[in-house]
Amino acid sequence: MDQEKHAQAIRKAIADRNAQTPEERERIYAAARAAVGKGGNGTPSAMAALDSTIRAIEMSYAPKPVAVPTSFSTGSKWKAYLPALAAGMILGAVGAVLVMPKPLPALPKGEKALAVLEHKYVSALPQIPIAVDFLNKVSDAVIAMQKKDRAGLEAKASKTFIGLRTLDPELAKQMPASLPAGSTVIVRADGFNFKILFNWTLCGAIQIARPEMIDHVRDRVNGLGCPYFGLWTSGGANW
Repeated sequence: MDQEKHAQAIRKAIADRNAQTPEERERIYAAARAAVGKGGNGTPSAMAALDSTIRAIEMSYAPKPVAVPTSFSTGSKWKAYLPALAAGMILGAVGAVLVMPKPLPALPKGEKALAVLEHKYVSALPQIPIAVDFLNKVSDAVIAMQKKDRAGLEAKASKTFIGLRTLDPELAKQMPASLPAGSTVIVRADGFNFKILFNWTLCGAIQIARPEMIDHVRDRVNGLGCPYFGLWTSGGANW
């Protein structure tokens, strides 16, 4: 059965059982994995393809992003996001200083501050799909580790979050150069679940454009309003 037929069969099972929650869908995904394994087709490549199909299906059930305007207004709804954007600007500047030492810019005040933060937000928008693509690449690598070296993965990453550089140094080197200075990825995973998070460098834009990706466990950094964001399985959501 090819990926398209897998997807059709899984979606039909979800519809037939009215599986509206991640936990209900996870039971269907588990049954699909078991069926492929019992059918004699459970090769690593076949299982990886099935996992890719399942991941795509599950992501289609994620909450829809809020509408993303390309410019700010002076209305009150945008003012609610300014603390996160300002914090992202400050922390991003700190990250840049750590990478390339230079004077830390002062945050402007009043209308000038609004214009600066608007520019920060608009500039960050194109980076969001780049960051999400890299998160998907990391999740593919983690799933491969779960299949090939579960014990080794659990020994490294099952108790606490570790940096991607520790888990997979070669993959860490593939971090897109266009992402803001100071961007890092942390990972926690066992043999069946994972949680993969980017740090604060795109926090303000993510909070507006992809709120469903914000980590509800650690949604602030030092109270500044900059959430981590990423991907996780239902079993790893509360890590």
